[in-house]
Amino acid sequence: MMKNLRHYTLMLLIVALCTVLPLTAGAASSSVTVKTQAVNLKFDGQALALPDGQYAFIYQDRTYIPVRFISYALQKSVKWDQKTSKVTVSEPTAAEKEALAKLLAGAAAGAAQPAAGKSITIKPVQATLVFDGQEKALPAGQSLYSINNSIYVPLRFMSEAVGTDIKWDQKTNSITGESAAYKAAQAGGNNGAGEGTNPGTGTGGGTDPVGEVKPTYDELAASAEAKFTALESKCTAALSSLYFQHQAATDDSVKASLEATGRQTIDQCKADFNTLVTNTKAELTKYGYSSDELIAAITKRFNEDMDTIKKLAGGMLG
Repeated sequence: MMKNLRHYTLMLLIVALCTVLPLTAGAASSSVTVKTQAVNLKFDGQALALPDGQYAFIYQDRTYIPVRFISYALQKSVKWDQKTSKVTVSEPTAAEKEALAKLLAGAAAGAAQPAAGKSITIKPVQATLVFDGQEKALPAGQSLYSINNSIYVPLRFMSEAVGTDIKWDQKTNSITGESAAYKAAQAGGNNGAGEGTNPGTGTGGGTDPVGEVKPTYDELAASAEAKFTALESKCTAALSSLYFQHQAATDDSVKASLEATGRQTIDQCKADFNTLVTNTKAELTKYGYSSDELIAAITKRFNEDMDTIKKLAGGMLG
């Protein structure tokens, strides 16, 4: 299961990197300068922050949002076909949903939203939009726009295309939405909320502890794999963010700084992984278990992950 989840996490990273490839196929020649809006995002009850280099803006009295990030926030899979200039938004598989949840955790509140009033240049582009197998066309007089090689769509159009209310509150500068899966879960109610009983309150005055229960190998292995998955998610999110910033940067000194940070992030991920390996070996040895098979497996996966990320990032990480 973990191997499949790792596969889909990396697959989503590949998709994310692919979607920032140049949109030259259907790009129009004219461009417009607009001001960004500082927006508060809340999807499925969770506050999110737009990735670095992505924005919300108002143009011709319409609020525009990045189609890829908002689709991810609504638990949708997104694919970009550069040859046909087609964006496909669809329901993810069960494993993709788990990977999406991990990626969105990196966008949870805590990161600052882009400041309002920043001047950005938007360029109209032509692309085909397909939502859940149906091609959707923008209303007459409306356009798609590209910023930093990401496609932006009008908020109202996005809401209607995915069949979910995505609301814009001008007073609070808030965009909110709920995925179909979240709505279904909310409608189901909290049927399991019973009154808990805890009979384990001792009445004796002694302090004699109960003997420690030896964990099984499977329990220790599952704990180690969970920690590895968390580290993998953290490193993937950090390196993805740096990649997007690098793609958006136009100043060579900024790019060089991001490249250095990328290499430092790789080094930190390796150090954290080595610490995880050391602690896992110690824990397994403590209870008389061999660590060789587990350590070999997660080391192989970690090295594969690092190699894949470096290849996707091209020369950025050296």
